[in-house]
Amino acid sequence: MYRRVSILAALTLAAVPLLGACRGNSYSCSGGVCHVTVNGAGQTLELKDNYITVTRISGDAMTVRMGTSGTVTIAEGQSSQVGPVTIKVTSVNGDEVKFDLT
Repeated sequence: MYRRVSILAALTLAAVPLLGACRGNSYSCSGGVCHVTVNGAGQTLELKDNYITVTRISGDAMTVRMGTSGTVTIAEGQSSQVGPVTIKVTSVNGDEVKFDLT
């Protein structure tokens, strides 16, 4: 019985990194525009020599912070100047947000 618990515990612990890996992001940059997808808030990305943190994804908007600046909330379909870049939110779906950075 103890052995089953140990195996179950090991399998549970092994699954944790896999679940964490689902919270990822991706981006591609071309012609001065970066197309970004973020799954889950609380992630920091380095794009165009700037650190951008997606602090919240909710409803149809995301909240971002760049460096030590304050936070900015941008609704789907809207754009905003965040530090030296412009961010346009193209879609919000649950915990996933897609945006363009120029």
